[in-house]
Amino acid sequence: MEMRHLRYFLAVAHELNFTRAAGILQMSVPPLSQRIKALEKELGEPLFDRSTHHTRLTPAGAALLPIATKLVDEFDAIPHLIRTDTRHDRVRVAVPDVLNPRHRRNISERIRALKGSYSFTIRQIPSLDMESELLARNVDIAISHVPTSHPDLVALSLYSEPLGAVVDADLFPGRTSLKSSDLRGLKHVSGPTHWNLRRENKRWLEAAGIESEPDVRFSDVSGMLMMLRNDRYFTFAPIESEALTGIDRSEFVVLPIDDADLALTTWQIRRVADAWLAPITFRRDPETPLPPT
Repeated sequence: MEMRHLRYFLAVAHELNFTRAAGILQMSVPPLSQRIKALEKELGEPLFDRSTHHTRLTPAGAALLPIATKLVDEFDAIPHLIRTDTRHDRVRVAVPDVLNPRHRRNISERIRALKGSYSFTIRQIPSLDMESELLARNVDIAISHVPTSHPDLVALSLYSEPLGAVVDADLFPGRTSLKSSDLRGLKHVSGPTHWNLRRENKRWLEAAGIESEPDVRFSDVSGMLMMLRNDRYFTFAPIESEALTGIDRSEFVVLPIDDADLALTTWQIRRVADAWLAPITFRRDPETPLPPT
């Protein structure tokens, strides 16, 4: 048995899906399935209950999961543990496509301040992909708009920022804010999956009697603006979103909603086993507050 066999097992155990696990491991499904079968033969026990509809851990697989997790984590920690000089530890940070501009600057300043002890590499990936990238050890810290409940990951809430309604400027000329009643003649349209609203925001839409258009979704800002200009749609975006700074405010506006508490939370996520990363935090500087919610 080799360490890589345990990594294959852990990928499938976390995803409970051979296709997704193979994607994380950057390999195809047949060789992954063959290596899991070889591990099962070596251990003399089936590790997964497979069917066309599901993949589940067997009792032997459930027993192996904490053991394999501990062994892989301890193996991966060896370079750090034997290092006599802990300066310049390499930290791979994943960031989403959009961040609050002040928080983005705060992250950059924090990275500069820590460069004497750590070497940082920045990757930009969608928030929805960050959990799997962390579990596959492709990144070390994720700045994500999507929280996690995975037992091998720990999340720190960095900040929440208010959302506003993005609407065609012709609909509410001269207005600086809206009330929920103003939106009842429009339909909410969603953006990319990683822009999806948290449950509290979705419940607010339902309670306010505002309809959503489930069969319509845009994938970028250009698509969003085309939809808003040609249909009676609106969407939500952070009021300070950098993605919207270049839009023509004579055509589109981002307006706060006075009787709603809608927010987007940003999280810092890392692996539980990587305690050496605990001193690194990108919590925003309290002296440069975000807009009040």
